[in-house]
Amino acid sequence: MEITIWSDFVCPFCYIAEEHLNRALSTFSEKDDVTIEYKSFQLDPMGTYQPELNYYETFAKLKGMPMDKVTQMMDSVKNMATEAGLTMNYDDAKYSNTLKAHRVFQYAKEEGRGNDYFHRFYRAHFVEGLNIEDNEVIEKLSQELELNLADVQSILNDSQTNHQKVQDDIATAGSIGVQGVPFFVFNNKYAVSGAQPIEVFKNVLEQVAAES
Repeated sequence: MEITIWSDFVCPFCYIAEEHLNRALSTFSEKDDVTIEYKSFQLDPMGTYQPELNYYETFAKLKGMPMDKVTQMMDSVKNMATEAGLTMNYDDAKYSNTLKAHRVFQYAKEEGRGNDYFHRFYRAHFVEGLNIEDNEVIEKLSQELELNLADVQSILNDSQTNHQKVQDDIATAGSIGVQGVPFFVFNNKYAVSGAQPIEVFKNVLEQVAAES
């Protein structure tokens, strides 16, 4: 079974949904025959890290929302993450542009480390409060994944390297009607959108397996 996932490293519902999928897969009888492929997506292509603002302030400014409403929203998301067994540290998180990280992800994917790359960058953003649009951060995390540092630096130093691959992933998402992430496609046939409950993923896995 093939599962394709469109996601962004800074998408909280992507982070949560992946954990729900993993839990569903843990009890799936055919889990050893499942392959997962990530595709790039950007929630905010124009966003960037503003060091003078914390995450709450940045979000309030971008969305034109009062701070109490933003805090309430973030608390709700953190509670969802906690229920999924995840940590979501918005106190230290950095609102970051993810294009550079996605361009390096395309390289990591070619090297067979794409899924590990996504997992590491989720943790860097949501748990460790790292600025994942910073070159040094991307380089450090890439080295942890044993990617070639010179190759990573070359990609970061040339804004066009892998840019089209990122845009192609996003364009493909648009062509099949994806308006937000996470978005999961099972065997190029069944789609699941959003941070659905574990049972939803279990049902889809069983249905797709039965039809295959």
